[in-house]
Amino acid sequence: MSPDLAVRRYATIATNHGHNSTNGMDASWALDDQMFSDYANQSVPRVLAPAKAILKARYGNATQNTKIVFEGCSGGGRQALLQAQRNPELFDGIIARAPANAFNPQFLSYQKVFKQLAKPGAALTAPKINAIANAVYAKCDGLDGLNDRIIGRPDACSFDPAELACTGAETDSCLTPAQVESAQTIYSSTNVANGRYVWPAFPPGGEEGSSFTGSEWGGATSKGLMEGYIKYMVARDGTIDPLQLDPAQYTARIDELVSMMDATDPDLSRFKARGGKLILWTGLSDWLITANNATAYYQSVVQRSGGQAAADEFVEYYTAPGVGHCALGNGADKVDLAGPMFEWLEQGVAPSSAPITASTLFVLPGTTSKSRPLCRYPQYPKYIGGDPDAAASFVCASS
Repeated sequence: MSPDLAVRRYATIATNHGHNSTNGMDASWALDDQMFSDYANQSVPRVLAPAKAILKARYGNATQNTKIVFEGCSGGGRQALLQAQRNPELFDGIIARAPANAFNPQFLSYQKVFKQLAKPGAALTAPKINAIANAVYAKCDGLDGLNDRIIGRPDACSFDPAELACTGAETDSCLTPAQVESAQTIYSSTNVANGRYVWPAFPPGGEEGSSFTGSEWGGATSKGLMEGYIKYMVARDGTIDPLQLDPAQYTARIDELVSMMDATDPDLSRFKARGGKLILWTGLSDWLITANNATAYYQSVVQRSGGQAAADEFVEYYTAPGVGHCALGNGADKVDLAGPMFEWLEQGVAPSSAPITASTLFVLPGTTSKSRPLCRYPQYPKYIGGDPDAAASFVCASS
C-alpha cells in the first residue's frame, strides 16, 4: 500500500436491510411485503441517499470527489452484487465476499440435503464427518506442497465418499450406503425447481470444522435458514413442514423470488462503463455457500465481458484456502480489501499489482497464528519451504 494511503479515515454506513430479527433464523418478517422488498433489493439504495446527505451536511464539499465503496459478506455479498448489476451508479467500488447471490438455488439445495439426512440411517454423526475430513486430507492435503489440514488445491482433489463405504460391521470410520448417499448429496450440484436453477457442487476440505458454522453437514444454521425460507418466502405459511414442501409445485413463486432477490446477471457493462471496480473473495472451505458459486459467477462475468483481458480491467477474484464462511476455518481468514480497492479507484493500481497478505483473525485454542498470500484465482498458495505459518514460505502458483 502506498505510504500516503496507509492511514485512512472512513465514514461508514450500515443497514438492517429493512427489518429487525430476534435471531438470524427468524424469517417471519418476510410476510410483510415492504420488509421483504427492502431485504430483496431496496434497502441499500433507500439508505444511501439520506446517508450521503448526512455526510455532505457534516463534511460539506469535501465529499464531492470521495469514492464510495460497498463491502459485504454472505447476504451482504448478495447485496453487493445487486448494486453492481442493478444500481451501477451508486458505488465506485464493490467488494463481494462469499456472496449468497444465487440465493434461491442455495436455500433449495439445503432442503434437498436435509430431506436426505432425515431418511432412516442417513444422518452423519460428528465422528463420521471427521472420518470424511481425514480421508480428504490424506488424499489431497499435500497437493499444495504442505500437509497442514488446508486444502490449497480443491480443484485438483478427486474424492468420492463411496471410498469410505463399510465393508463389514459399521464403525465411526466408515459409511453405510445411506450415509454415502448423504455425503454425496452434500458434495454434489443440485438441480432445483424443475431443473430451472442449479446450485454448484462443494469442493472438498474443511469438513471437520463445518459443524462449528452450522453448515450443510447437518448444522443448525443452514437448517434454520432453510426452514425460514421455505415457510415465509416460498410457501408464505408458517405452519407447513419445510421438508414436505415440493419445490416443483412452487416454480412460479420461486421464479418471482429469483427475479427479486438473486444477483447472478453477469452483464456488468454499465458498472464497468462508469469506472466501477469489483473484488470477489471467498473461502474455499465454506460449507454454507460453496466457493464454486463465486467461481461460477466470476467465470460468467469474464465470458460476458468479452474475455479475460476485458474483465481484468474492472474485476478481480480471490480465493482463501481453508477459510470457512466469511471467516474461521484452518486458513488465513483476515484480509483488508478496502485499501487495495481505494488504490485501484484513486490511483489506477489493481489489487493484483502488489502482494496481498491474509492472516488469522482469531487464534483458537490449540491453533497458531498464520499468514498466507491471498492469491488471485485461479492461483493458489504453494509452499516453497520455510516457516509453514509465514506468508513468505508460499508463492502464488498455477500448478
